Amino acid sequence: MESTIFHHVERVRRSTLKLAEGLDEAMLDVKPAGFNNTIRWNLGHILTTQEGLLFGRANEPMNIPGHYRELFGNGTKPADWTVEPPTLAELIAQLKEQPARIRETFAGKLDNKVDKPFQELETIGNIALMTIYHEGTHVGYIMAIKRAIIGAQG
Repeated sequence: MESTIFHHVERVRRSTLKLAEGLDEAMLDVKPAGFNNTIRWNLGHILTTQEGLLFGRANEPMNIPGHYRELFGNGTKPADWTVEPPTLAELIAQLKEQPARIRETFAGKLDNKVDKPFQELETIGNIALMTIYHEGTHVGYIMAIKRAIIGAQG
């Protein structure tokens, strides 16, 4: 099961990266009517959430700048940003390296319990599975925002 979980973390991330690499930088910070956040926020949120839920809750070193939680954590929004967000290239680079680090750090440890469960999820493996679902949800938002922006441009 371990190899399946890591495979899906990597597979979903490849899909996310394919979408991100096809984005126009001008689209990143547009917030169409009816949406709470932007494409840049969603990409950063995917990265930050997976980092915090897996590495943070397992007491492993996190590999994102500390201010990312202020930019991309739950309840945040671009309208409240007071620091410069990362560029698309920076986000893509960080999103690319994360799955390999997840595999390297957590190989043989997916059944380990985390120090602080997330909702009812107590093991690294269960949290990893949830982050796959979480990422897919936000990829859906990115695609919807992109369609809304393109539709508005007419």
